[in-house]
Amino acid sequence: MTKVILSTLILLTVVTNVNAQGCSDAGVCTIHSIKNNTNKTNEKDNSRNEVVVGFNFGKGEKSVSYYTTEIEYTRNILKHTSVTGKIGYSVISGELANTNGFGDLFLSVNHEFDMEKNWQKSFVVGLKIPFDEANTIKNGIHLPMPYQTSLGTTDLVLGLNFIHKSFGATIAVQQPLKPVNGNSFLPGDYPNNSIAAKYLPTNKFSRKGDALLRLSYNFEIDKKFSIRPSFLSIYHEANDTYLDGNKVRKEIANSNGFTLNGIIFLGYDVNPKSGFELSLGAPFAVRDKRPDGLTRHFVAALNYRFRF
Repeated sequence: MTKVILSTLILLTVVTNVNAQGCSDAGVCTIHSIKNNTNKTNEKDNSRNEVVVGFNFGKGEKSVSYYTTEIEYTRNILKHTSVTGKIGYSVISGELANTNGFGDLFLSVNHEFDMEKNWQKSFVVGLKIPFDEANTIKNGIHLPMPYQTSLGTTDLVLGLNFIHKSFGATIAVQQPLKPVNGNSFLPGDYPNNSIAAKYLPTNKFSRKGDALLRLSYNFEIDKKFSIRPSFLSIYHEANDTYLDGNKVRKEIANSNGFTLNGIIFLGYDVNPKSGFELSLGAPFAVRDKRPDGLTRHFVAALNYRFRF
């Protein structure tokens, strides 16, 4: 067990010192049952409700800082079926502006099956609903996507979890149903010496879908402490597009491809019905362009959950 702890701490040190652009998550990665892919419904008690409140901090491109407070509610409607809703409020601070507002609303249903077999399974169906069109304007500037609190797209999420003892594997897809948002940012609208001109164009931005593979292993240190390393690969299926100043739709070259992230979850159970979780994540490999504003050099989150 000492070797496990030391290995995890070494990985944690590597992860928190990566200086790259990655950790892209349009929402599928943090949906309740996809994020917690080594856990099973009612595993620790017979509670039917779970509430999670949390605070996230992330550092994005061009030193943009993200502070997000989230609340999530899960209801077990049947023994092996649950529904979850999650919403967050973000404050964004950067060189162009400071913005704030609600993010996207996530609704999902998780159903477990094959519970008596060596490999238990569950499937997830979810929907991401935007609160705005991602077209916040500050100081006369139509802001690029890194300053938007919502992606402005409506997305379908489908996932499948496989659990064997303490090991979890997940495959999932997030496909925009309404892929074009209302963003109006074009760097060509601003002088060349303007800091706004350094950002990627996202006028009437159209974001393509993602495919996800997550591998996790949960180490139970004792009855209260756990460590869960997780590797998260995201494949962005095609280049995103935008409308240029002549209203011609153009691709953003090299905005497709893979991102590989490492995440460490540190859990502490206050009692069987409540506990804390600290997570730290950063990318190991990234795609070249990230016009959707989801670039993160580093992400940290602290959550408190309770069941009743």
